[in-house]
Amino acid sequence: MWENFFGYVIDHENSVQLFKFHHYLLIGFALLAVFLPLQFSHKIFNSKHEKRIRNIVFIWLLVLEIIYHLHNWYNGRFSVPLHICSFAVIMNLALLKTNSQRVFEYVFFFGVLGGIVALLVPFSYGFPYYNIRYHHFILIHMTIIIIPLYYYRAYRFRVTLRATYKTFIMVLLVAPVIYNLNLLLATFSKDPAVEANYWFITHIPEHVEMIFGNHVLYVGVLLSLIYVSQMILYKVSNRKSEVFHETKD
Repeated sequence: MWENFFGYVIDHENSVQLFKFHHYLLIGFALLAVFLPLQFSHKIFNSKHEKRIRNIVFIWLLVLEIIYHLHNWYNGRFSVPLHICSFAVIMNLALLKTNSQRVFEYVFFFGVLGGIVALLVPFSYGFPYYNIRYHHFILIHMTIIIIPLYYYRAYRFRVTLRATYKTFIMVLLVAPVIYNLNLLLATFSKDPAVEANYWFITHIPEHVEMIFGNHVLYVGVLLSLIYVSQMILYKVSNRKSEVFHETKD
C-alpha cells in the first residue's frame, strides 16, 4: 500500500469524504492551525531567530507549492498556480519577505479563509491517506492559515473595512478571468488531465453538485459566501482595537 506514497493514487474509500473520519480529522487540523499562532506567536516574535524562522517557513511553503506542481506534471497532469490557495501561497511568500501591511490585507483573507474552507469542506481529489498528496493537502493549507495569523497576533496587523471591500472587489475582478482561463484550457486540450476548474468557478465541484443544480445559482452563492465570510472575519479580527507599533526587518 505505502509503496504508492509518491504515485498518483486515487482511492475514494480511504480519502477524505464529508462527515467521515478523515473529514473530522481535517477539521481538527484547521482548529489547530488557528490555535497555534494565536497561542505561540509572541514567543517567536520576541526570539532573536525570528527572521531566520521566517526564512525557513518561506522555504517550507515554497517547497510545498513546488511539490504540488511537480507531482502533477510528473504524473501527466497539467498544473499551474491558479487556485485560490496558490494565490494565498504567493501572497504569503511575499508577506514573509516584505512584512508589508498592504500585502497582509490580501493574504489575511486569501490565506485564512482559503485554508480554513479547504480543510472544512475538503476537495482532495480522492488521494488516500497512504499518498503524499493527502498529507501535502493538510500541511500546505495549515501553513497558509498560520502565517497571516502569526502576523495578526505578533505584528498586530489588522485589516480595515476598506481593505475588506478592496479584497472582495479583487475577487470579483479576477473571478471572470479565471473562469475564461478555465474555458480556454478546456478548448486547447481534450486531455482530461488538464485541470480546467481553477477557483472551482467554471464547473460545480462533484462533492456539492447534488446541492446546486444550476451553475448561475452556484456562482452567486459562492461569491455571496466569500463576501459574508470576509465580513465575519473582519468583525471577529477587529473586536479589540489594537494598533501596530512594532516591526522587524
